[in-house]
Amino acid sequence: MDYIEKYIYAVIKNLPEKGREEVSRELRANIMDMLGDDQSDAHVIATLEKMGNPNEMSLEYLGKDDYLIGPRLYYKYIEVLKVIFFVGLIIGLISFIVDLFANIDSFYSFSGIVSLIAEGIGNVITTIIGFAFWVTVVFAIIERTKGYDEIFGDKDKEFRVNNLKEIPKKSSKKISKVEMVFALFFTVLFLWLFLMRSDLIAVYSRGQAPIPVFNRNVIENVSWLILFSGALSILLSILKFVIGRWNEVLGVFASIYALISLGVFILIITRDNLFNEGFLS
Repeated sequence: MDYIEKYIYAVIKNLPEKGREEVSRELRANIMDMLGDDQSDAHVIATLEKMGNPNEMSLEYLGKDDYLIGPRLYYKYIEVLKVIFFVGLIIGLISFIVDLFANIDSFYSFSGIVSLIAEGIGNVITTIIGFAFWVTVVFAIIERTKGYDEIFGDKDKEFRVNNLKEIPKKSSKKISKVEMVFALFFTVLFLWLFLMRSDLIAVYSRGQAPIPVFNRNVIENVSWLILFSGALSILLSILKFVIGRWNEVLGVFASIYALISLGVFILIITRDNLFNEGFLS
């Protein structure tokens, strides 16, 4: 019976969580009907291998066609886009509030308020479209490269029951969605601040113009380093969404990302004139 549970898990692990229980019951009932009175290991193995590759069966439940983002990745892709949309709204709100206080005089005129609101909406749309594009690119790459097979298993290999993987136990290896959402949120917020609105990172004093902390010219010169580090962080967050629990591949990638991020931080923090003279004085 352990083979049956492994087979069922191999099918439902690629399905949206809300439909897994129903599919699991349906599959288990079908398998038991096919087994009949003979439930020996040999008959179980023969029956499951006759049913075929569980990865192929999961596609039947999901529906398949020639998509940019295939069925097995689609619902995870939508989850990430929802996070991006939420982050975009938060960033737009932050930008609006900061600009409102920085341009408090505009608050007293209707045209000033309209201008601030329009700019805030524009920031939200620009942020969401930009990051949604790169998220789509990452998912499309995973879909069409060996990374897809690493995550879901090679569907082209001949299926054998003995090759089924053990069902993961509930443990700390499972990655919390809250952790993934926060990681993605702060990465997008960091990129937006440094690449688009570094002027907001400033010292604010009542009655005085904000004093930027960083030299804008230096930030622009190292923007490719910031973008590279941020892209790796987004890729890591997406892989966490897709895989759902820590494994050797994800652990190695996370370690490499940590080392690269440390190197990027050192390269940037040691740049001459990084900090604005007005801030230092």
